[in-house]
Amino acid sequence: MKLAQFVAALDALTGDDIRALAIDLDAMVATPAEEVEVTRAFLAIEAALRRVHRVREAATAGHRAAAAVMHAAERAAIELPNSGVTRVARAAATIARGLVADDEVAGEVGYLRSGFRHAQPVAVLV
Repeated sequence: MKLAQFVAALDALTGDDIRALAIDLDAMVATPAEEVEVTRAFLAIEAALRRVHRVREAATAGHRAAAAVMHAAERAAIELPNSGVTRVARAAATIARGLVADDEVAGEVGYLRSGFRHAQPVAVLV
């Protein structure tokens, strides 16, 4: 999956998609073991970005992904701030950062993307 495709899919989310994603993301960390796995994936992405010297590029990508989620939420008339929208935006930013790190963390990005499988615009990319 390319970063541009991911950001475009995020921008196409509906309010229902965002709410479904927030529920799915909550389910990903329902147990302490699952929370540890999500944290490990996040840390692996961050370490990989430092190794390949792409931290700044990743910051831009994360910002673009989070902004796309926020734009979709505003378009769907979701009142902000909203904890579900924030959760989705943060997860999207982490995935975008992982996409910048490329194949080095493909497994971790795939694991985090699994939380996005129920939102139609993004599900086709998962």
